Amino acid sequence: MEFNIGPEFSREFTFEEGRITYKLADKLNDFFKDKEYGERILKIYISVICVSKDFEAFCVVRPPKVLRNQPALEYELKLDFDTFKPASEEERKQLLVSKIFEVTKEVLMSKTIKGFEKEQFIEDLESYFKEQGYLEKSLS
Repeated sequence: MEFNIGPEFSREFTFEEGRITYKLADKLNDFFKDKEYGERILKIYISVICVSKDFEAFCVVRPPKVLRNQPALEYELKLDFDTFKPASEEERKQLLVSKIFEVTKEVLMSKTIKGFEKEQFIEDLESYFKEQGYLEKSLS
């Protein structure tokens, strides 16, 4: 399984601040490199949109899609600019991971994808994020 997570951030963010998505993708790719969930989805492309009010009209979230010409899933998500921009780097990681997990789960559970073990993938993704301290661990 491979992740490609790209930022679509407005000009208020520095280049280095925008790299948060690439850094997360690198970590996910390390964890998931030897994991397989079927032949239908081998890559996940995520576009993370976080723009100020001036740019919102130009950055509308498109519907998710399973690509026909390659074994991949593609979707976009939007982070709240007023919450994300002033946050510390650690808070931004938390916000980013939380939103990625929420939207990934929504997208996968809303689609029938033959040849992809989505429940196992979601479980592994949640497990990884909890191990890294980005998602709350259950008390049970």
